Amino acid sequence: MRRLARMGQGRMAGWLAPQAGPAELGLLAQWGAFIALVDDGFDRHGQSPEQVRALLDQLLDVLGGADGTQHPVPAVRALTDLWERTKVSARPGWSRRFLTLYRDFAEATCTETRLRACGEQLGLDDYLALRRRTITVLPVLAVVERTLPVASELDGLRDTTADIIAWTNDLRSAPQELDEGTENLVGVLARHHRCSRSEAAARVRVMLAERMDDFDRAAHGYRAMPIRHVRDGSLAWQRETHRNPAVSGMTADDHERGVRALAQHLAVAVDATGMVDDRCGSRVLESTLLLALLREQGVEPGEQDRLTRFLKERRPGASPVDALLIDACLDPAGMADRALDVAAGLPMAASGGTAGRGRLKAVMLRTVLHVLCGSPLDHRDAPTPTGPEGVTTFTNVHLLSTRIIHAHACGRSHAVTDAERDRLVSLMSSGRDRVLWEASATTHLLGLHAVRTFRPDAQVLDDGLLRLCLAVNADDGVPFLDSQDLWLTAVAGLAFTGEDALAPFVPRMADLVASWQAPDGGWPFATGMQQTDVDTTTRCMEFLHAADPIRHREALEKATRYLTEIADPGGGFPTWVRGDAPDLDMTAGAILALAPQSVRHERLLTGAVEFVLNAQRSDGTFERSWTVSESSAILRALDALHAIPAATTGQAARIAAATARSVARLVETQNADGGWGQLPGDPSDVLSTAQAVPVLARHGDPLSVHRAVTYLLDRQDPDGGFTSVPDQVGPRPLPFDYPVLADIHTLSALRRLPSELR
Repeated sequence: MRRLARMGQGRMAGWLAPQAGPAELGLLAQWGAFIALVDDGFDRHGQSPEQVRALLDQLLDVLGGADGTQHPVPAVRALTDLWERTKVSARPGWSRRFLTLYRDFAEATCTETRLRACGEQLGLDDYLALRRRTITVLPVLAVVERTLPVASELDGLRDTTADIIAWTNDLRSAPQELDEGTENLVGVLARHHRCSRSEAAARVRVMLAERMDDFDRAAHGYRAMPIRHVRDGSLAWQRETHRNPAVSGMTADDHERGVRALAQHLAVAVDATGMVDDRCGSRVLESTLLLALLREQGVEPGEQDRLTRFLKERRPGASPVDALLIDACLDPAGMADRALDVAAGLPMAASGGTAGRGRLKAVMLRTVLHVLCGSPLDHRDAPTPTGPEGVTTFTNVHLLSTRIIHAHACGRSHAVTDAERDRLVSLMSSGRDRVLWEASATTHLLGLHAVRTFRPDAQVLDDGLLRLCLAVNADDGVPFLDSQDLWLTAVAGLAFTGEDALAPFVPRMADLVASWQAPDGGWPFATGMQQTDVDTTTRCMEFLHAADPIRHREALEKATRYLTEIADPGGGFPTWVRGDAPDLDMTAGAILALAPQSVRHERLLTGAVEFVLNAQRSDGTFERSWTVSESSAILRALDALHAIPAATTGQAARIAAATARSVARLVETQNADGGWGQLPGDPSDVLSTAQAVPVLARHGDPLSVHRAVTYLLDRQDPDGGFTSVPDQVGPRPLPFDYPVLADIHTLSALRRLPSELR
C-alpha cells in the first residue's frame, strides 16, 4: 500500500489530463494503479511465462465481456470494475480498438517473459519494437482519447510517444534492472555497441532527443494535444514519482575518465524535455516538523515509525542545530524546559544578506521548537501584522504562521484576525502544480502547523499531509525542496554550451527555460511556483544569452526590465523583492546577466561593480550568503568583476587588487591534497575545489591548478560523476543538497582548463 501511495497515481492523472474533471481523474488514477499492479506482479514476483499467460488471458476475457466480479485474482476484479466505468463514456467502436491494443500488449508481455525465462537476448531493433508494445502507453492513450473522434493518422505520433516514455523509463530503471539481470535498453545498447553502461545510457539520451524532435515535427493541430499531454505528463510524473529512482550508478570504462565520462554521466541527468530535476537530499528540520504534525493528527503510524528511525540514525554526528531539533522532536517532555537555553547557545548568526530578516529567523527557530516539544513562547516575539505586498510568498506564510502559532500558544487568539487566518488557508490551498507548496517543505509544514491550531479539520491539512508523504525520500527523510528544476537546468545548460557531447541538448533546455518565464519577467527556481528571484533570473539570462540570444531576445528583454526595476539605488541587487537588503551573490549575478548590454546599462553596472568591490574583505573573501563555501563566493564575485570593461582606470586598479587578494587567499588555503574545503582548515571537498579551479585557471598559477585537477580526477566516481558535501543553504544558514551540482560545477571547472589538463 505504501509503494502504491508513493507512486502518486493521482498526480499522474492530473499530468496526463490537466483539463479533466474529478471523475475522469479518478478513473485515470485507478488505471495507473491497475497497470502498476499487473506490471509489478510480473516484475517483482518472478512469475513464470505460464502464470503470466494465464493472468493476461483472464484479463482479456474481461475485456471481451466475461464477468470477473467474483474472480479470486484481485487484478481481474479490478479490471472488471474499471472496464465497465471506462467503456460507458467511450465513442462507438472504441472497446474493440482497446481490446486490440491490450491483446497486443499481452502478447508482447508473454514474449518478454518467455525470453527472460530462457535467457534469450534480442538485437536492438527487435528490442525497440517489443518495448513499444510492453510499456502500456498505447492502451493508456486509448483511455485518455476514448471520447474523441478517431484519428488513425496520428498512430505514428502515438508510437513515438510510447517510445519516448518507454526509453525514459528504461533509463531511470536501468541501474536496478541491469543489476537484476533484466533486459533493458541501456544493456541492449551496451551489447550492441560493445560499450560501457555509462556510454550506453548517454546513447539512450541522444536517441530520446531525436525521438522528441520527431514528435514535435509531427504534432500539429488540436487533435494532437491530448497525445502531447500524455507525453509531457508521463515525463513530469516520472520525475516526481518514487516508482523508479533517479538514474545513477552506471559504470564507465576505465579509459572513460575526466570530461568524457562526466559528460556521459550528465547527459542522462537531463530528461527528454530538457529538464534537470535532481532529488533534494533529506534534512532534519523538515523531517521533525512532519513527524510532529503526523503525531498531532494521529495519522500514518508507518510514516511516523520511518521518520523516527531516520532521525535516530541522523543523531550521531549531527550538527548542533540538527541535534537540538532531533532531541526536541524525539524527547519532547525532556526538552520542553531546556530547548530555548540550548538554542541560545547555537552559532546561528544570520548573514548580512538575509534582507533584515535575521530576527524573524530567530523567532522562527523558537516557533519550531515550540511545535516540536512545547517549549514556551513569548507573545512579544510575534511579528507585527503585515500585508502580502513587498514580501515573498515564503515570508508571507512564515509571518502568518508565526503570528498564529504564537497567539495560540500564549492564549491570545484575539491577537490574530480572522482575515489573517483566512489568508493563510487560502495561501495553503494554492500552488497545486507542485507536490509541495512553492516547492518548499519548510514553508508548507509551518503553514499546516499553524492551520491546525484553528482549523484542525481543514481539507488543506489532509491534502498537505498527503503531499508531504509523497515527497518523503527513499531514506525516509523529508527534503527541503521538492524541486529546483529551473535553476538547475539554467546552471547545467550554461555548462553544457561549450561541451560537444552535451551541446545538442542545449536548444531544448533553453526553450524549456524560456517557456517558464513569469509575468514579471523573472523566473522562480522551480516550475509551478509563483515567487521569482534574482538568482534564478540571472542564471536563466546567462544561459539564454549563451544558447541563442536572437531566439530568446524577447525573454531577455523582459528579464532585463525585471532586473533594472528591482535594483537598489546604490547598485546592489536583492534576492527576492525590491527594497530588501542587497546581496553580494545576487549583485554579481546581475552583472553577469547584464554584461552583454553593458553599454546600455553602464551607470547601473558601474554601481553594481562598486558594490562587489566594497563587499570584499581584507583577506580576499566575500560574504557567503547563499553558500557555505568561500570559493563559491569568490568565483561569482571575480567572474562579475571581469565580465565588463572597468568604468575608469581607478576602478580597473581596484579590480586588479581585489583579484590579487582573492587569488592569494585561495593559494594560501589550498589543502595538501590539492583541494579546498568550505572554510580554511576544513577537509577538501569536490564542490569547493571545483569552484576554486576556474579562479586560479584564469588568474592564478598553473601549479595550484594542476594539483586541484589531480584532486578532482582522483575523486571521480565509477559512473563518471562526482560526489560532494552540499554548499547551498536555505533557509540560511541551513545547508541542503542537490547532488547533481557537484557534477555541473566540476564540468564548468574542467571546461575552463587547457585540453592537456582535462
